[in-house]
Amino acid sequence: MKKNNVYVVIGARPQFIKYAPLSRELKNIVNANIIVVHTGQHYDKNMSKVFFDNLNIDPPTINLNINNLSRGKMIGEMIKKIDDEFSKCKPDIVILFGDTNSTLSGAVAASSYQCEIIHVESGLRSFNKQMPEEHNRIVADHLSTMLFVSSEVSKINLINEGISEEKIVFSGDIMLDTFLSNKQKIINEKAYEKMDLLKNRYIITTIHRLENTSDSSRLRNILKSLNTISKQLFPVVFPIHPATKKAISSLNVDTENILMIDPCDYITFLSLVDGSNFIITDSGGLQKDAYYLGKKTLVFRNESEWPELKNDNASILVNPLESKDITDSANKLMNNKINYKNFYGDGNASSIINNKIKEILKK
Repeated sequence: MKKNNVYVVIGARPQFIKYAPLSRELKNIVNANIIVVHTGQHYDKNMSKVFFDNLNIDPPTINLNINNLSRGKMIGEMIKKIDDEFSKCKPDIVILFGDTNSTLSGAVAASSYQCEIIHVESGLRSFNKQMPEEHNRIVADHLSTMLFVSSEVSKINLINEGISEEKIVFSGDIMLDTFLSNKQKIINEKAYEKMDLLKNRYIITTIHRLENTSDSSRLRNILKSLNTISKQLFPVVFPIHPATKKAISSLNVDTENILMIDPCDYITFLSLVDGSNFIITDSGGLQKDAYYLGKKTLVFRNESEWPELKNDNASILVNPLESKDITDSANKLMNNKINYKNFYGDGNASSIINNKIKEILKK
């Protein structure tokens, strides 16, 4: 039986989480040769290997080890090296996730081949063209031949951009698949107890977006606000991204009241989220994970790709440059009443995607 070459391009922490449930589904396709290309975008052990171990993902077939470069150089090097791999075994299908540099590079490299380009988590839009992630997701969407969306809002965004509805498939959020398969482990972990924290008496924060970490005024104000919130409201626990840690090291700002810890594995981190009162973040994925755990989020951004969470009062957006707004919004968030809705499917996205891949391979 001829085996078709199915490439999976991943490179960053959120993509490992999204790929985990699909990786198990793909193993059941008998006529597919699954080749996983890890670009190396996230290479730190706490940001990469631990997720493969934690989520029971087989090691990548190929690791390109591309990191610590400027965005332009990183994307250029990724396109070149991914194309080198594609030229060895011509792809029949290329699967991409999310909106990272790895996503964009995989889409551009794949566009030179007569293959299906599948983009999981298509159609997200912040409508802020200054965001690198916005560039990445738009290019990936418009080069893809099959686009799986997490929500109806994402589908509307794609149709409004002229993408044929025939290419769009509602799968729901693939991160919900990962969450549901690990939910009991997350709840049972009780990571907060191991850190001597009290349930519902602390706040989890993550800050990693370039718009916040590369702007010293924004980052300084965020840290000042977190320090104040930690002193006046609840302790702030900050699992810190390596790039954010590096950016903070050059600032002269008081972080005495913030508990900074190393990045956590998936189960430990979401266990900390589960035990917290609420979340402060600039992450899109964490807004949804918090929602699945019944937690609200204060978002250090002026726009969000998940407007349904804002409309449901589960998230409040706040300008990182406005200290008073940050502390006022934190207090307001605690009193918000929300009605949890099924925005993101039923947790079977990986099965829906896998079935479509099977259909493609039968042709």
